[in-house]
Amino acid sequence: MRIYDISQEIFSGAVYKGDPVPAAFPLCRIDEGAPYNLSSVSMCLHNGTHIDAPSHYLENGKTADRIDLDSCVGPCIVLAINGPVDEEYLQPLLSLGPKRLLFKGRGWLTVRAAKALAGSSVVLVGTESQSVGHAGQVAEVHKLLMEKDIVILEGLILKDVPEGNYYVIALPLKFGGLEGSPCRAVLVDYLPAAN
Repeated sequence: MRIYDISQEIFSGAVYKGDPVPAAFPLCRIDEGAPYNLSSVSMCLHNGTHIDAPSHYLENGKTADRIDLDSCVGPCIVLAINGPVDEEYLQPLLSLGPKRLLFKGRGWLTVRAAKALAGSSVVLVGTESQSVGHAGQVAEVHKLLMEKDIVILEGLILKDVPEGNYYVIALPLKFGGLEGSPCRAVLVDYLPAAN
């Protein structure tokens, strides 16, 4: 079994244009005479690897603490794609009934692809980009997925992960009433290695 850490480090990770940069503030330091180290952190909930809760785009959508954790844990498929992920690309795949899809590379969902996913059995979509949508379609793509409670996992690092089947674990922190959460996402290669 191999575990792939597919999360960004918070302080050196990507920041969506216009979002605040994460910062750490020391409160107590052993090297300054304190009995322990203690820090606080300031960051946007959408820095680095994170989950968008439906309330990010839907006024009455679920908040981070209400996301169905069953959607965030389970078998997934990693697929490499650069450029738009369109409906024609997804249809043969969706006929196989996958529950979780992670897109490796510089791919993004089109509105038609988001509609196809919204009508499927998919419960989680992940991307290496800081947004699952692109340009003027960002809001519509998010809304289509969120209206069906499809978990959106953004800011992944999949460069060292071969395409294939894995087990994903990507749990949001329990931020009550908030629209997103950073998460530590991992993939487990649960198939036995060939001798």
